[in-house]
Amino acid sequence: MDIQQTLAQLDSLFQQGAYDQVEPFMLDHIAQAEAVGDKGGVLSLLNELMGYYRSTSRYKDSLATASKALGLLEELGLKDSLHYATTLLNIATAWRADGQTQRAIGVFEEVGRLFLTLGVQDAFLVATLYNNLALAWQAAGDHAKAVQFLEAAIPISRGSPNADHDVAVSLTNLAQSRLRLGQLPEARAALEEADRLFSGLPRPSGHHGAAIAALGEVCFKEGRTTEAVAHYERALADIEARYGKNQWYADMLESLALVLEASEPDRSARLRDEAAAVAAALRPQLRGMALARQYYEAMRGALFSDYAPIAHRIAVGLVGHGSECFGFDDERSRDHDFGPGFCVWLNDADYAAVGKQMQADYDRLPPEFAGFPARQASPRSGQRVGVFSISAFYQEFLGAAALPQSDADWLQIPEPLLACATNGEVFADPAGEFSRLRQALLAYYPDGIMRRKLAQAVARMAQSGQYNLPRALQRDEPAAALMAQAEFIRQTSTAIHVLNRRYTPADKWLVRSVGTLPTLAGLHAPLTQLALTPAAEAVPLIEEICAAVLQALIAQGFSQAGDAFLEAHVDSILGNR
Repeated sequence: MDIQQTLAQLDSLFQQGAYDQVEPFMLDHIAQAEAVGDKGGVLSLLNELMGYYRSTSRYKDSLATASKALGLLEELGLKDSLHYATTLLNIATAWRADGQTQRAIGVFEEVGRLFLTLGVQDAFLVATLYNNLALAWQAAGDHAKAVQFLEAAIPISRGSPNADHDVAVSLTNLAQSRLRLGQLPEARAALEEADRLFSGLPRPSGHHGAAIAALGEVCFKEGRTTEAVAHYERALADIEARYGKNQWYADMLESLALVLEASEPDRSARLRDEAAAVAAALRPQLRGMALARQYYEAMRGALFSDYAPIAHRIAVGLVGHGSECFGFDDERSRDHDFGPGFCVWLNDADYAAVGKQMQADYDRLPPEFAGFPARQASPRSGQRVGVFSISAFYQEFLGAAALPQSDADWLQIPEPLLACATNGEVFADPAGEFSRLRQALLAYYPDGIMRRKLAQAVARMAQSGQYNLPRALQRDEPAAALMAQAEFIRQTSTAIHVLNRRYTPADKWLVRSVGTLPTLAGLHAPLTQLALTPAAEAVPLIEEICAAVLQALIAQGFSQAGDAFLEAHVDSILGNR
């Protein structure tokens, strides 16, 4: 494989805006590189893929891809190499973006030790490490440490050619931390320089609006209302020109309304009305997970201001029951158990001490947000958002507060509940306690259970689709044929989930979930087509699907090429031959 040509083709897809083709292209070329033993090509594409997943907020997939890349680096004898260190840097960045701050900081620090050992002089890499560490410390609430790393990163970036954009972004982040530390003159100086640098760039930057808005906030805190208004109006114009009237625009209208509340109450009220109208117009484009994250970002200050002593132990996100936790919500989902809300997870001691009071504070948050009405819970849905102890939250899904230990423990938990316990997103988890349990569950079943589940699903695919359906047609039993066809769809979807080490969700989401998985996502369309195909015409499509699953079994080392009848591969999957 010519990896440079492949990467050029990938760049072309991005330039054309063909984003729906990017992931299939990379997965296909990774498979091609693996088939010819081009491990270097595989490694290059895995790094591209993990970056793509991170940029599209698919953090689980990014981390899974990164783990595969690390394994390949170790196999190639490149552990503790620069390539290994930069892959770790990508992993830490994904942890940070996924809200798992302490885990990210630990990996960033490991990267720093590797850079020191390797004598890394690459200014871009070192500045990238410091900038990411700063953002992680910001997320952890330690703005003094964030300032420390940003002040280390900025001089390094200044020494690089064409670095004005990177310097301006770092200055904006530095100002945000100085603002939180009450260092208003220093924040203003950083933002004014960032504003000048952004203004001097040959092409406008999407980060410029954030710097201008932060200048508005500094001026407002300094009592310079006229300047604050001017900066917020500039920010609004920049956002509208670049992105249109999006949620950021609505938030900026709210900020400007706050500035004008005392001096121009009528204009302030009109701005709030406009902000509400913009948010309402965006409703069809805003999915439940994004709504939860925005609500958290808007309400975190009000909710957690009285809990500073335990702030470093508070985890927040949205995980559990509901289509929005799987990313499957649509307009029809909004008639029940939908609306602004998020989960807060506390350890048992903190929950015993402040849990009830924090829940009362949560209940006092504005129930309406971004044009969405208050959340309406259905009678039997139970508590899906609000304040939980970590142990009670997991006990609801696992039947116990601890992780399953034996095969019997694992098998007594309904698999859709394991899917619910591991779906969604964690927005913040500075201490990592909630995420430690989550990551242990995401590691999937023990190998023996995984193999049995895969063997069972593959055997039932063969039994229902390759054997029962044709025989039912021969016997003129249309009902039996239809049931066999449906069972084949179910078992194929199950097998695909096992091959991806993902728990199967409830039936209503089972096939849809296939389309979100890294391996065999391309079978979502054939499975959907099969559901629409009369049983009498289904056999060729079933054989195509079986062939694709067999190739995946072979690629993962569960079997070898041979019999097209899937049942012939069951013993190999079980490790019996």
